[in-house]
Amino acid sequence: MAQPPPTVTPDDAAPDPHSEGARFALLLGRALHIYGAPATRLESVVTKVGAELGFGVNVFSLPTALFVSFDVPGEDGFAHLFRMHRSEQDFDKLARLDAIWNDVVLHRRSAGDASAEIYRIDEEPPRYGRVATTLALSVTSAVGVVFYGGGLDDMGIAALCGLALSLCLMVAAGRERLIGLVELVGAGLVSTLAVVGVHFAGVGNPDIITLAGIITLLPGFMLTTSIAELAQRNVVSGTARLAYSALIALMLGFGVLAGRKVGVMLVGDVASADAVGMPPTWLGPLAVAVAGVMIGVLFQAQKRDLLPITLAVLLPYIAMRSGIDRLGPELGVFIGALIAGVVSNLYARVFDRPATITRLPGILVLVPGSLGLLSITQLVGGDAVGGVEQLVHTLSTAFSLVVGLLFSNAIISPRKAL
Repeated sequence: MAQPPPTVTPDDAAPDPHSEGARFALLLGRALHIYGAPATRLESVVTKVGAELGFGVNVFSLPTALFVSFDVPGEDGFAHLFRMHRSEQDFDKLARLDAIWNDVVLHRRSAGDASAEIYRIDEEPPRYGRVATTLALSVTSAVGVVFYGGGLDDMGIAALCGLALSLCLMVAAGRERLIGLVELVGAGLVSTLAVVGVHFAGVGNPDIITLAGIITLLPGFMLTTSIAELAQRNVVSGTARLAYSALIALMLGFGVLAGRKVGVMLVGDVASADAVGMPPTWLGPLAVAVAGVMIGVLFQAQKRDLLPITLAVLLPYIAMRSGIDRLGPELGVFIGALIAGVVSNLYARVFDRPATITRLPGILVLVPGSLGLLSITQLVGGDAVGGVEQLVHTLSTAFSLVVGLLFSNAIISPRKAL
């Protein structure tokens, strides 16, 4: 953000509370958009700020734009349009923004001081640097093999694939000419390394390793968010996210297929190795717990939130696995999402924190991103029937997840817009 204009006025000119409040609402909405607040919740927060400060606000949030109009008593209305190019998941800054808007709404801080604080937050570097996030992405890929039925043999190669992907993302960051190619190139690189790694290691399943290696690129969460926004009648934003998630899945699918061909050209065809026995029963919960901590690092969570995030990941996963064994995949995902939503809302109520901090990691282990990628690769590979079946399964799983979250909000509300 650019440096804000001075908030100090001459002695004979007191600041207009409405203009200060409108400026704060604009900055808050823009910052929330950047740091990962969903459209419905962002609109709710900014609207509530306007109502508490004495003016009307209409907010229209899109994945790449933000419209805010104001109806100030006794004045002509005005509107602002922001074209949004940044998008970051930063739980640290999101929690601090939540505290700021709480103070303004409760009149513990002036809107002018809060606006200046938003600028300071935006200019601060991320809580965890490149080394920590690179290692976290590598470890996440390693433990991700457990989600797809892999074992210890696949973890080492998946960790190397995740490390290579992280370095690829680091190189591509800030280079406009690579916009739109990151998913394609990253998936291709991971797919090639999976084939080559299995060839030289003599063990492992390249399909599982590839999925685990690109786990952070899968658009499952975006797909789920789009369906949730559609269910909450936020049609434009939901449709845009749905189309974008489909595009990312297509890019990943083409990248995986191209990378697989390159790998075969380099080392020859590698058959997927059969699993040698069942993985130990302790591996699943341990991998999920480790994934919870790594997700917290990747999303720049404060240290106080790492344990709640880990629990928020572990409990829905256990509930989902138990539900799948007894009731089938759709109802299993529904139960997992219900647990994730209830736990997150309780956390928000008890500790006065944004529910998003625990809700998002909790549903990441439930989202059907891998199913969507499988459907794309099957369609591109010529298996139209199998691809359509996987696509239908993906959408039904995502819908089950959204319904679980909606029911959790009906059972116990977070009492906070975020």
